[in-house]
Amino acid sequence: MILKKFACSLTLLALLSPMALGQTVPAKKPSDDPEALKKDAVAFLRETMADVNNLRTLENRISFSAELAGLMWFHDEKEARSLYVTVFGSFQQLLMQYDIQMNQFPSVEGEDDGPYNRRGGLFMDVTDKARLMRRFQTAMAVRQQIAMSLAEHDPELAFSFYFDSITAITNPTFRKQLESRDKYFEVKLMTEIAQSNAAKAADLAVKAIGDGINYQHIELLKKIYEKDPDKGAELASAMLSKFKSGKSTDDMWVASMFLTAAGESFEQSKTKGGKRPMLDREGLRDLADALAQAILDSKNEEGNGLQYVSEIEKYNPSRAVQIRAKFKASAGDRYSSNGNGSYGAFPVNTIGNPAKGMSNADGSNSRAERERLEREKSEKELQENVEKLANKELPKEQRDKVVADARRILTQTPGKDKKIVGLSALAAHVAKAGDRELAAEIMKDAQALVSPQPKTYQDFMLTWMLAMGYTESNPERAFPLLEDTIMRANDTLAAFIKVGEFIDVAGEMIDEGEVQVGAFGGEMVRGLTSELGMADTTLKKLAKADFKKTRDLANRFDRSEIRILAKMMILRAVLDKGKQATDTLEKKVDAVLEK
Repeated sequence: MILKKFACSLTLLALLSPMALGQTVPAKKPSDDPEALKKDAVAFLRETMADVNNLRTLENRISFSAELAGLMWFHDEKEARSLYVTVFGSFQQLLMQYDIQMNQFPSVEGEDDGPYNRRGGLFMDVTDKARLMRRFQTAMAVRQQIAMSLAEHDPELAFSFYFDSITAITNPTFRKQLESRDKYFEVKLMTEIAQSNAAKAADLAVKAIGDGINYQHIELLKKIYEKDPDKGAELASAMLSKFKSGKSTDDMWVASMFLTAAGESFEQSKTKGGKRPMLDREGLRDLADALAQAILDSKNEEGNGLQYVSEIEKYNPSRAVQIRAKFKASAGDRYSSNGNGSYGAFPVNTIGNPAKGMSNADGSNSRAERERLEREKSEKELQENVEKLANKELPKEQRDKVVADARRILTQTPGKDKKIVGLSALAAHVAKAGDRELAAEIMKDAQALVSPQPKTYQDFMLTWMLAMGYTESNPERAFPLLEDTIMRANDTLAAFIKVGEFIDVAGEMIDEGEVQVGAFGGEMVRGLTSELGMADTTLKKLAKADFKKTRDLANRFDRSEIRILAKMMILRAVLDKGKQATDTLEKKVDAVLEK
């Protein structure tokens, strides 16, 4: 687990830091032709496809091809579907290959078929069968990658692929592994489906809760109900039946989540224009009864069930009385209700930190509270003044005063990351007002917080944040800032891979000299290319300024996997119409000042 987390961190480091690199040349005027930029990006996408085809392992080729197909969807849905068909075929071929190989191993009664079937100790042996089983597990993670990539565009097709893709498996050992499938991932796919087809998601969810209900199912219910109240009510009814049977009330927290969500929908249904509730009054009473019965049947005498009493009391008062009586008998008046939503000596909101409640009661924190309110008031005024900086008509004396106050507050803010983001945002405001010299002076304060020779992961991230700041206020400074960072990142990655190969005796993460992105699960590629909003804004600005230079930067990575991931980040920043570059550094200053 530590190895995987470290790998993710280093991969993220390599992707984030070098993207703002470039030669020390005057910046070109940003392109005002979005169609020309898109045309360049699509050509770049096809070039990246060729890079993927040159990867050594089939698992990596499939994982990256699925993401590229998803990126192509933003440009040409028909071609993207064709690419997914190719991906499906390659994945099916991979599974059939593993299935044939596994069937060639003789079945030995009593043999441990676990993926780590090996001799322990320093000189562990990994059998060919165990190695193949581990590769099969990696293939199952690749299956998740394909499904999540497709779910962004066609959730129903993604769900069908996820289940249909394993029908060709005949080996009993593999089948046994498939029985313990990732139910949490399946619910995640259903949630994606609910975005576009609530009825389909509800039908799938009814089948899924047959094995029990967890918190993800409650969140899925909320999503379905939001999209289609009638289908949400049908699913809620099915879940209620499950709870009433007593098979799903072991997790009282989940039952309480369900009761709270259903109760809120019931109250909202009574308002003007209210929708059909998840459960009616009788259904809420039955659900409260099922939860109460689970608490009463529990052998726990510590009063843990009392936290649900107030919710139960709304719909089933008699059961609430029974619960209080049970715990009063075992613990005296320690947990008795005091009529204000608390139990025993301390209010509910101070359980776990009684001292906090007592200090508030005796007024010892009044001075700290006054100071906090005064600080918030001054920061709010400063925030309003900072927002006025972009107004070029603001007198220079007034602008200088606001900037000075902001710099003072930001330099006193704990944490280098917050200081850099805040100062960069301030500089962006000032630069927009036309005062480039003052903006450059502010950025010097931020640059002083960054090591000129980054060594640690934190150093690299702070350098990247500084580059982001320059991208907002003076893009020309962003290019030379990290000129040697890509070399350092390449060296760090090379060293890490060497250590990884030294440790990874079973070849679980590194195979044929390539980091297996599938070993990290379905979110590895998609997570790095679609969820790094912090990088999207910067990448989009750099691409608009000089797409060729931005494109060429990705090729400076030594490792092929990292090069392709970097290219995918650039492509998503340019092609994804749904991702708006709204999280600029200018807007982040508000959050920094509030803290």
